[in-house]
Order: sequence, then structure tokens, then C-alpha cells
Amino acid sequence: MGSCLESQSKEQTQPESDRTGGGKSMEIKGSVIIITGAARGLGKAFAEALLDRGAKICVADIDSEQGQSTVAELQAKHGEDSVIFVSCNVTSDDDFKAVWDATVEKLGPVNVLINNAGIGNEQEWDKTVAVNLGGCMRGTLLALDRMGTNKGGSGGVVVNISSIVGVKANPFGPVYSATKHAIIGLVRSLGHDFHFKISGVKVQALCPSLVKTELLANSMKKAFSPEVVQALSKFSSGLKDLTSETVANSLVKLLEEGRNGACLVVEAEKDPYYVEAPISS
Repeated sequence: MGSCLESQSKEQTQPESDRTGGGKSMEIKGSVIIITGAARGLGKAFAEALLDRGAKICVADIDSEQGQSTVAELQAKHGEDSVIFVSCNVTSDDDFKAVWDATVEKLGPVNVLINNAGIGNEQEWDKTVAVNLGGCMRGTLLALDRMGTNKGGSGGVVVNISSIVGVKANPFGPVYSATKHAIIGLVRSLGHDFHFKISGVKVQALCPSLVKTELLANSMKKAFSPEVVQALSKFSSGLKDLTSETVANSLVKLLEEGRNGACLVVEAEKDPYYVEAPISS
């Protein structure tokens, strides 16, 4: 979910050479990638973009009916051996581990985890925190355990899907924005060279502005207040169009450039840009 406030472009100023380690780019072709919340919306667009570039994909989603339908559609284009569906509630440790195990069994060792599952429910803040932040925490820690070179793995990449409102204020969704800020803190901290030298796992964030998906429509139903519903409706009607495909292409850019700890912002009618922490570590 985006915000009506101006983006903090001043955070772009740190040169690429100052970013912490893990600068080697990755090869998407042949990679095995798990994407949570991939039955529809941005997650589905991520799956399509990565399949087009030769990756193998596990679509993980709590919505089994839509997930199976999405995978059937993707298999028709890319083949049954390239994409699978596994049911996953990202608030469950057992579900996440089962997704990982099934992916390894059917597609091979996992190289990338994309923590995309998220909701916008301001009225049930604890549920929003559990899905948005808890899902990213759970997935990231599992990835470090399964992919970490210090745990017998071969290293890899974790991309947590944050939001532009993870790096600036969002009066329309304070709870949602808080979870996205927390994801940025997680990425900048675990995406530090200290951790990369131990695990060989890069941790990154993608921060899209508001995209007109079902998340926006559902968020309107569970908005913070009646005043927010009215303001958000007016704001979204004049929103510049940011497509899922544009965000997916930015994900590809983030993966291919391979910057550890990177936070890449995507806005409509702008080139994707990196933002840095206001105080360097």
C-alpha cells in the first residue's frame, strides 16, 4: 500500500560501493525459488517474470483453490516440472517447513525465497503483524537455517516485500506501515556484511508503491477509520498506474544486481531507486 506523501529521494545518495557485501549477481535461470502469497497479484506476477527467465517456482499460498488454478495456468505455459503449488499459512512454522521440503523434493535445492504474503487489515492489527512481519521473520530465519553455508547449505537470497511506506509515513495505514518499516529494519540488519560472511545468504527488500491489486480493495474494507476510507478512496482514484509487471521487473533487477541489504523502491513513472538508512552502521 502506498502513500500520498512525497518519496524520500534524498536517501538515494549513498554510492553503490558503500553498500555492504554480497555484491555478486545471481543467475535466475535454473534457480529454484519459493514465493509466498503467489496465487494472485504481485506474487503471481513475480512467478511469471521469473519463470520467463528460466527459474523453477513454488507458488505458496493459503488460498489453495486459487493457488492450484494459478499453477495450472503457469504449467500450461512453462511445463509441469517448472512450477508447483504448496499450501502455506505463513504464520505457521510447520507450514513453512513443509513448503521448503516439498520444493526441494519436487524442484531441487532452494536458491531464493521471496516473502511476499501480506494483508492490509488495520482493524485487526495483531493479524496484520503476524502475517506481514511474522511471515517475513519466519521465512527469513528458515532460509538462513536451510541455505546458510554455516548450516551446510550453499547460500542464497531472501527478498522480503516491503513497501514505499516502509521508508516513509503512511497516514492511511499506520499498522500496515509499521509492519513494512519493521521489514526494512530486518533486511538492513540481516543484510549486513557481518551476517553474509557467516551464512552466504543475501537479504534484500523490494518496496513498491501502491499497486491496484486485491490487497488495496481488501484494505478498504478493514481500514483504520471511516475517515481513512473516504480519503483513501479519493487518493487511489487519482493514483498513477503502477502495474504488477513493472514491480516484477524491478524484482528481477534487484536479484540480478545482487546487492546485499538493498532496499529498492518502485514508483509509477520513475526508474527504480535504492534508499539507504538515514544513519549508517
